[in-house]
Amino acid sequence: MKNYWNFRRENFSLRFKNYLPLFLFLTLLLISQSCKKEISTIGVNIKDREDLLGCAFTDTISLTAFSMLEDTLYTNNRSTQLLGYLQDPIFGNTTAGIFTQFVPTGGHVSFGNSPQLDSIVLTLRYTGNYYGDTLSPFSINIYELTEDIKSTERYYQTGSIAYSTKNLTYTPNFLLSPKPTTKVALDTLGEAHIRIRLSDELGERFLANVKEMQSSSGFKNFFKGLYIEAEPTRKGSSLEEKGALVNVNLNNVLSGMRLYYKNDTLARRFYFPVKDINFIKYTHNYESGDNAFVNQVLHENKLLGEKMLYVQATGGVKTKITFPYIKELKEKKVVINKAELVITCIEEDATLSKYPPPVQLSMYGVNPSGETVRLPDDPYFTNYPYWGGNCVTTKAGTKEYRFRVTRYIQNIIQNDKFEPFIYLVAEGAASSAHRLILGGTNPENTSARLRLEVYYTEY
Repeated sequence: MKNYWNFRRENFSLRFKNYLPLFLFLTLLLISQSCKKEISTIGVNIKDREDLLGCAFTDTISLTAFSMLEDTLYTNNRSTQLLGYLQDPIFGNTTAGIFTQFVPTGGHVSFGNSPQLDSIVLTLRYTGNYYGDTLSPFSINIYELTEDIKSTERYYQTGSIAYSTKNLTYTPNFLLSPKPTTKVALDTLGEAHIRIRLSDELGERFLANVKEMQSSSGFKNFFKGLYIEAEPTRKGSSLEEKGALVNVNLNNVLSGMRLYYKNDTLARRFYFPVKDINFIKYTHNYESGDNAFVNQVLHENKLLGEKMLYVQATGGVKTKITFPYIKELKEKKVVINKAELVITCIEEDATLSKYPPPVQLSMYGVNPSGETVRLPDDPYFTNYPYWGGNCVTTKAGTKEYRFRVTRYIQNIIQNDKFEPFIYLVAEGAASSAHRLILGGTNPENTSARLRLEVYYTEY
């Protein structure tokens, strides 16, 4: 038995000696690879203060902030569009309308010898997203465009083009009661969508001008498109005017105009899908909003930013955040290991169900020339896990956003590549109605304070 175990030990020793060079090579290779990590990423994944050995921490760097009107928002050709009227108790009233073109299907259009109109209907596919109270209807007017939507033109949130003043809805004072999740029968059972019957006069004009429908360009000259306008319910109505904003998808096959007619007693239909050229017009009436909001955003009382701040999509409101003394860190000779801007939602959950906060926030900076630019931490240069900005629920039950701005702060300190202020906005602002009320720089609840958390090393 001793001989057997001696043999095993000798055999193991021999094998170990044979594999020792390979083991040492792999170990050295592993060490060399781990040393290739870029200096710019040192500390970026560190989460806990206890892990930052040799680093200092502060969350008391002075900030100033106030909310202001958004000046420009490009709304062309979004994947989804907003339609409706919303009365917000804080942000006042918002109206969203859609300008869009249509095209005839097929290369050769024929309605037969003696077509007889049944009806023409505008359909708009819901996405399921909405903001406000869907039990409160709003009015819809539809007008024919008299000016082309230009594919090369940039249209902003307040943009408009010429249209006829004649309302084309079949039912005067048409009220839409949004049902964004309810399926509606369309020829056969379809998905949730809006159905608005248009005037018979428009349908008759289509049937009588089949020659104008043999090409997309010819049809565009004949019929330039529609402006779908939303308004609050009519004055004197017993219905409350709270309203709602709903998301629709114009690129869906359920969105378009459907012409129903008879030919030789046979029921037929023809489809005009939406062309991928459209834009959204937003109108805001902030005077009807909350006093604190109006005084800060419209009357520019910047001191109110100490208590609370605001962000609104739809080309509405953004917040300017300034770091007035951040450049003084240059004199202290520090390296920023990690810097995070922390934003806390201060609204109650009951309110958030009707007026949900943005799923994602975004920020942009300004260079010394005064041009708005992406921050160096932006996902365009890094990635979303690094950047952050998404809404998360903390252990305390609050909704919070965190942005990694390490490179931006370091650039301000060392290179003066950016001005020491940024703008906080809602991501996807052109086609969503999210809005946020966040804690200011010195709120009553200090845990909701807008703050910059910095881990740094002095040298």
